[in-house]
Amino acid sequence: MPARIFDDIAVCGLRGRYTLERVRASADPRMELEKREGEIEVGERRQMEVFIDAGEWVRIVGIPDAVVDNLVVEFTITRQDIRHIIPRAVVYAYMCMSGGEGCATLIAPTTPGEEVGYLVVPNGRFLEYLSQELGKVIRGEADGRRNPFCPSCLYRNICPYSM
Repeated sequence: MPARIFDDIAVCGLRGRYTLERVRASADPRMELEKREGEIEVGERRQMEVFIDAGEWVRIVGIPDAVVDNLVVEFTITRQDIRHIIPRAVVYAYMCMSGGEGCATLIAPTTPGEEVGYLVVPNGRFLEYLSQELGKVIRGEADGRRNPFCPSCLYRNICPYSM
């Protein structure tokens, strides 16, 4: 399952359910490492994985923008409100841990005028919370909710809470 599912779950449980259905319908859920034009290059890019107990063991796969020693760097164009990126940043930090050494994720904005980055240090209780939320999505218990993202949600026509 791609690590980006945590972005969708943070926005809306219903959105997470549709992401899960899309992943299950694909023939190969693994992510490919691809180079895009004009992309910032810092450190190395590599596919990482972690197993999370969400009622069943789930393999989470992700390719952060950069890994430099024990620091994962995730670039974003998001302005100010980065709450939906934090769960994935925590998961990336756990993916990066090896040999008992800690790791953190730096969320670095690339938008002009945004000079503040955010350092996300993982917390075991938050990872447990994320695994519970993922478990709800897997079991089909996650529902949509009204929040600032609903007007732009891809599923607003079928989400009962987006009207």
